[in-house]
Amino acid sequence: MADEVIMAYCVKEKAQKPMKDAKEVILKNGKHAMQGVCSSCGTKMMKFVSAKKTESVPPAA
Repeated sequence: MADEVIMAYCVKEKAQKPMKDAKEVILKNGKHAMQGVCSSCGTKMMKFVSAKKTESVPPAA
Protein backbone atom coordinates (compact mmCIF):
# COMPACT_ATOMS: atom_id res chain seq x y z
CA MET A 1 0.00 0.00 0.00
CA ALA A 2 2.81 2.41 0.79
CA ASP A 3 4.20 2.21 -2.74
CA GLU A 4 0.78 2.68 -4.40
CA VAL A 5 -0.30 6.29 -5.00
CA ILE A 6 -4.04 6.92 -4.72
CA MET A 7 -5.26 9.95 -6.66
CA ALA A 8 -8.41 11.70 -5.39
CA TYR A 9 -10.18 15.01 -5.90
CA CYS A 10 -9.20 17.79 -3.50
CA VAL A 11 -12.23 20.05 -2.97
CA LYS A 12 -10.12 22.90 -1.59
CA GLU A 13 -7.70 22.99 -4.55
CA LYS A 14 -10.29 21.80 -7.14
CA ALA A 15 -7.87 19.32 -8.72
CA GLN A 16 -6.78 15.67 -8.64
CA LYS A 17 -4.03 15.28 -6.04
CA PRO A 18 -2.22 12.30 -4.46
CA MET A 19 -3.76 11.06 -1.22
CA LYS A 20 -1.45 10.69 1.78
CA ASP A 21 -2.07 8.22 4.64
CA ALA A 22 -4.77 6.42 2.63
CA LYS A 23 -6.71 3.71 4.43
CA GLU A 24 -9.70 1.57 3.55
CA VAL A 25 -13.03 2.33 5.21
CA ILE A 26 -16.46 0.74 4.87
CA LEU A 27 -19.35 3.17 5.14
CA LYS A 28 -22.63 2.56 6.98
CA ASN A 29 -24.36 1.62 3.72
CA GLY A 30 -21.68 -1.00 2.95
CA LYS A 31 -19.80 0.91 0.25
CA HIS A 32 -16.01 0.76 0.20
CA ALA A 33 -13.87 3.91 0.12
CA MET A 34 -10.31 5.10 0.61
CA GLN A 35 -9.85 7.94 3.08
CA GLY A 36 -6.81 10.14 3.66
CA VAL A 37 -5.48 13.68 3.45
CA CYS A 38 -4.31 15.84 0.56
CA SER A 39 -0.55 15.70 0.17
CA SER A 40 -0.22 19.43 -0.51
CA CYS A 41 -2.84 21.20 1.65
CA GLY A 42 -3.81 18.63 4.31
CA THR A 43 -7.56 18.66 3.60
CA LYS A 44 -9.45 15.41 4.24
CA MET A 45 -10.09 13.42 1.06
CA MET A 46 -12.25 10.43 0.21
CA LYS A 47 -12.56 8.27 -2.88
CA PHE A 48 -15.13 5.55 -3.50
CA VAL A 49 -13.59 2.30 -4.75
CA SER A 50 -14.99 -1.05 -5.77
CA ALA A 51 -14.97 -3.89 -3.26
CA LYS A 52 -12.85 -5.93 -5.70
CA LYS A 53 -10.00 -3.39 -5.57
CA THR A 54 -9.98 -3.20 -1.78
CA GLU A 55 -9.72 -7.00 -1.38
CA SER A 56 -6.10 -6.84 -2.52
CA VAL A 57 -5.37 -3.97 -0.10
CA PRO A 58 -5.15 -5.02 3.55
CA PRO A 59 -7.39 -2.87 5.81
CA ALA A 60 -5.67 -0.39 8.09
CA ALA A 61 -5.54 -1.33 11.75
